[in-house]
Amino acid sequence: MTDATRPDGLGTVLSRTTQAIAMVGADDRAPWLFTRCWIHVSRFEAVGFDPADIDAALADFEALPEQLAGRAKLASVIATSLLRSGSLLGSARMAAAVTLAGIADADPSPLPEWPVNSAALRAADLLVAWQENRPGFRPRAALLDLERYARIVGDTQPHATLVRAARIGLQHLIAQETQGVSPNEEVSRAVRDLVEGLGPGSPLAGHGTILDLLQEANTKAVRGDAQGALETLDRLRQAADRMPPALRASAQEALDSLVPMLEMLVTGGAARRGGSVRPPGEDQIDRMRIAADRPGLPDAERALLLSQLAMTQLAADTPQSVDEAVRRFTEVLSLTSEHDQYRPQYLLLAGNAHLRRVEMSGSRSDLETGTELLEKARELAASTTHGLWATIAMGLAHAYRLSGRAPLCRRTALRGLRGHAWRVLLESTPDAMQAAARDAADDALTTARWCLTDNDADGAAAALEIGRGLILYATTETRDTEARLAAAGETALAEEWRQARRSSAPGEEPSELRRRVVSALAGIPLTDDGSPAAGPADGTTRLLDPPEAPEIRAALRALGADALVYLLPGDERNGAAVVIPADAPASWTLLPDLNDAGIAAFDTFLADAARGMAGRDAPIRDSALRDARIAAPRALDGICEWAWDAAVGPLLRGHLAPPGERPLRLVLVPVRELARVPWHAARTRAEDGTWRYAMEDVVFSYAPSARLLCESAWRSPVPLTGTGLVVGDPDPAGAARDLPAARLEALAVKDSFYPDARYIGRMPDGEPGPEGAGTRAEVLRWLADPDGGPLLHLACHGIVEESTAAGDSSYVLLHGGEHLAAEQLVHTLGEGPDRRIALAVLAACSTGRSSRGLDEAFSLSTTLLAGRVRTVVGANWSVPDAATSVLMFMFHHFLREGGMPPADALREAQLCMVGCRKPPEQMPRRLRGYFGSAAEPDTAAWAAFVHIGR
Repeated sequence: MTDATRPDGLGTVLSRTTQAIAMVGADDRAPWLFTRCWIHVSRFEAVGFDPADIDAALADFEALPEQLAGRAKLASVIATSLLRSGSLLGSARMAAAVTLAGIADADPSPLPEWPVNSAALRAADLLVAWQENRPGFRPRAALLDLERYARIVGDTQPHATLVRAARIGLQHLIAQETQGVSPNEEVSRAVRDLVEGLGPGSPLAGHGTILDLLQEANTKAVRGDAQGALETLDRLRQAADRMPPALRASAQEALDSLVPMLEMLVTGGAARRGGSVRPPGEDQIDRMRIAADRPGLPDAERALLLSQLAMTQLAADTPQSVDEAVRRFTEVLSLTSEHDQYRPQYLLLAGNAHLRRVEMSGSRSDLETGTELLEKARELAASTTHGLWATIAMGLAHAYRLSGRAPLCRRTALRGLRGHAWRVLLESTPDAMQAAARDAADDALTTARWCLTDNDADGAAAALEIGRGLILYATTETRDTEARLAAAGETALAEEWRQARRSSAPGEEPSELRRRVVSALAGIPLTDDGSPAAGPADGTTRLLDPPEAPEIRAALRALGADALVYLLPGDERNGAAVVIPADAPASWTLLPDLNDAGIAAFDTFLADAARGMAGRDAPIRDSALRDARIAAPRALDGICEWAWDAAVGPLLRGHLAPPGERPLRLVLVPVRELARVPWHAARTRAEDGTWRYAMEDVVFSYAPSARLLCESAWRSPVPLTGTGLVVGDPDPAGAARDLPAARLEALAVKDSFYPDARYIGRMPDGEPGPEGAGTRAEVLRWLADPDGGPLLHLACHGIVEESTAAGDSSYVLLHGGEHLAAEQLVHTLGEGPDRRIALAVLAACSTGRSSRGLDEAFSLSTTLLAGRVRTVVGANWSVPDAATSVLMFMFHHFLREGGMPPADALREAQLCMVGCRKPPEQMPRRLRGYFGSAAEPDTAAWAAFVHIGR
């Protein structure tokens, strides 16, 4: 007798049932169709999910009368079988499964397991709805539905895994819309957790690996690390080689669409650093064209692939490729509707493509079309809370400029910069805030240049301040959003935000709540669209409210400075200076030679010197130092002469003449790569053939931003006494070379000027000091001690490791090779009441140099200043041990014995180094022996050190 539960037995029963259907009349077929439908479903599961069986079952079910008893339960059986097959996502059968679910849901007494199966099916359908670009689909609303399904499914497997996958997919869509780093990082963590929880035999394992690596690459790209994203995609390529053909094809499709775009980002970044962009190859464009033109793609997927193709063609930047990009973007817009989450992005890209064609051909119709598209994109984005707001605004401002509407261009761009502020403030982690701030500097510089073209010096200063304020905030803030709100006294709002984050997807928090959070963090009230309301409230951050000229002038007067000067690097050729005098309106001047001439050679010197000072292998280290010393006179002297010709000379001759008997007092805010230039060391040949240095006529101070300058001015002064902490060359345990002169310097500074200070580190003979070896814990305890004294002097190694992420990238080396990182200083100084440190002297390499780019705003020096230290002296590159020790002793001498302000004391010491002043007689004999006796002073020995703060 045949076993009907075996596959061969099911085949026999199926054959006999089919014969019976053929023999009975139409009115009697329903029970037999019901039976055959059930047999097809049983065989579908028993024989490995053969699509022919399920299609036959669906056909039989379609032929059943709607009133047939048991039809609803049969619908649930078929739908459950489809769910178990694991083949619904991306399948045309998804619609049939949802129809069946609707019939089964109407059953007053469903099968016991049906509610769970129904919830899982509908969760899967939410992702398919996005793929099919269904009218009215909203990822955020879908996410709320998904949470209801998740409660029904509970821990039932594999349904719970399917719901998790759907949730991750929807969160990914929202993260893409908000363009935030934190949402993408959270999705990355969720994907990784999901993949790690899949067993090796799970049908989702291969898909999970692809999703995991794609999301990791996407997160790196959003953070600005395009090279890291490419490296992750290389790992995907290697993993795909070990996958079955179907999965390999899916992975290759993703690689074909993403790799060309990331390669362009990498080469574009190289171009901004002085390299050249490698245009996309025809092979890349052909691969992307084939992928986008495949038949049968859902509209949403085709639109995404077409937009990537169009962006690649736009990057090729020929008249033909731009024409093709415009045509493709037009097709993209025809495939998407107003509700599509990517619609603002597509409108933005299409508008920019039309503007590029305007630049190539001068087409008036393209200008009108491009402007309309960008205005529509801004309308859909709605407010500064949207992740693309700043990017859309910059494109639209460019369109207005091309059409001759300059005032509207400036207003649009300045308001657009606030979109960067929203992104930075609402990121949940410091690392994400820094990544979100990366674009702010470029957009601020572009806006400032537009303002200067229109002779609007105040607008240029405001643009620069928004950008620099965001960068500085992002690089010196270590707390998450809730902690920042609590520190601002908004404990109830912090709890409300925490609850919203728990119940919402990243970026899904209610818009009104987001506005209130940003308002509290920025320190000013905001309107519903994210603009500052009238009458700014008290606050210290005020990122959306940069200091205006009257406040800057008041701060300059309080600090005894004559003017604040922004130095802007040239765009292709011309640079500029924006000058805000203490007692006159702002002005600006064109500086045609203020471009990157000489910077490349100077940067090579900086990198070589840094490697030499930090190297662990003595022969390599000594060779690097020797090479740096050889290169230093050429690179530094060249940059100092260029600095005079390009900026300082023209400014002093035409705009900032010294005020009579005393030297001019300037605060410089050099932008981007100009922050690395020693402007105080700018020099020119005098009539007698000797060098004349800018610092002979000017007392220079530097500032990361006018906002931080103002905050420094409003802080109460802290008197300098004989107490504090002096650290002298702690044993780095082989992590760097010894600094014998630093020990002499530190002990001489302590004994001569701060007799009651604590000394830790090594004594001149190399033995540990009696008060401590100079460990990280000792320094941190002193920083946290309100009675520790107002002076911090670090005579040790400073290390800068180029990085684009948070971490120990800028630090001093302490005992045992321990790192005291800038991030740790931020955290320590940010806790509790004002530590009231009057002066921090970082007599260590590169303590004023940024480790992350970020418009050169992040360094150990700026970290301390942002941590409410009143005055900081630090070095912008690796400095020689002996010469630094001489300079530092003289600085403290002129500060303590001469009664000079810190900036003047540093200037006086540096003038001694170039022979314009005599060194103090009180200098200890062993230090005096280090004093240079060469006819031509070594610029590397003194020019690195700068003053910031009070």
